[in-house]
Amino acid sequence: MKKITVIILTITAFMFSCNQSSNNDVNEANKDLEETGNELKDAQENEMEAAKAKATADWNLFKKEADSSIANAEYELKMLDNKIDKAAKNDKQKLKAKKEKVKSDMEKLKEKLHQKNVEFENDMQNFNNNVSEKNESFKREFNNDMDELGKSLNDIFKDNVK
Repeated sequence: MKKITVIILTITAFMFSCNQSSNNDVNEANKDLEETGNELKDAQENEMEAAKAKATADWNLFKKEADSSIANAEYELKMLDNKIDKAAKNDKQKLKAKKEKVKSDMEKLKEKLHQKNVEFENDMQNFNNNVSEKNESFKREFNNDMDELGKSLNDIFKDNVK
């Protein structure tokens, strides 16, 4: 009977030590998992901040280029006044109407750029990858519209060449 009691106590002690060892291993694994999760979260936050900074830099560069293009177009419009004044009397009215149409189109583009800039600043509050995609789409569209505006400016006198 003593042998059985000793064997039972030995087995119980062994099981208890194994159980504690397993608990320690589980606790270590949980700590490692938590640390890895925190590192992943930090990496994701850093990646998001980097993407946000890149999107902001890209937008600011685009905005400066767009503002410069608009300023150049406005200058060209002002220069057209001299050419229109020198044009034949019967062409002046038609030229002025074309100029006003181009000027109206430019004002619409300026407003469109302003609205997109406000939208961009709002989007930066809740930044995600869609913001960059939307901006790229807008940039392509805006640049295309600016190209069309430039063509319209150049074409004002085209019909009047005799």
